Amino acid sequence: METPVYDTLMEALLALRRRGYTLDYNLAGTVARCVQVPEELRPSELHIEEVHRFEGNSNPDDSAVLYALRSGRNPAHRGVLVAAYGPYVETAAADFIQQLDAPLTAK
Repeated sequence: METPVYDTLMEALLALRRRGYTLDYNLAGTVARCVQVPEELRPSELHIEEVHRFEGNSNPDDSAVLYALRSGRNPAHRGVLVAAYGPYVETAAADFIQQLDAPLTAK
């Protein structure tokens, strides 16, 4: 199956929700934290199913990446993680994203 292409972050989020990615993961230091099902996962415990990158219309530095993820601990837990990317991202967030992307760049 081909990965869908979305024009906006909101369009992608809504489509992923309809497809079962109902949990919200947020970066919290070295883990992704989900509040709906109390769970904290390291990058190695998350499986990336889709990645969508978006750049701001007026400012390319206003960029975001959307990950559709599945928990490695409980495969029924599927959700999204939205993170900023670019030169102004905090070091901890950049390290987490780099580790999360590592399996993709190894292919």
